[in-house]
Amino acid sequence: MDDPLMDVEGARERLEAWKAKAEQRAEETQAASRGLQELRVTAFDDNRIIEATIDHGGNLLHVKADPRITRQPPEYTANAMVQAYRNAKAKLAEAAAEVVRDTVGTDTATGRALLAGFAVKEEDR
Repeated sequence: MDDPLMDVEGARERLEAWKAKAEQRAEETQAASRGLQELRVTAFDDNRIIEATIDHGGNLLHVKADPRITRQPPEYTANAMVQAYRNAKAKLAEAAAEVVRDTVGTDTATGRALLAGFAVKEEDR
């Protein structure tokens, strides 16, 4: 049989291979999603006065202050809080990239789409 359109067995094999690949991608995507949902990171400001913990969505979960905080002006404390939060967001983006790299790959359309939500904005650097 020279006509590839009439090769039923070959078509069936190609369909099974396509199905297996689609199932594998779905499993990898689910693993990436689970891994991203579980992310939680902690970071400090540059002077290690404030420690901030955030979840996968960048929501602030916990803030801890070093006792040295009482010896500095309130505006320094406020700046340290913002800096710790921004550092945590940057760390979150790195952790997300690792999850995506280990599951669907950062060079795939799915990986790029997942990472888009974790991109650190210029004003947050």
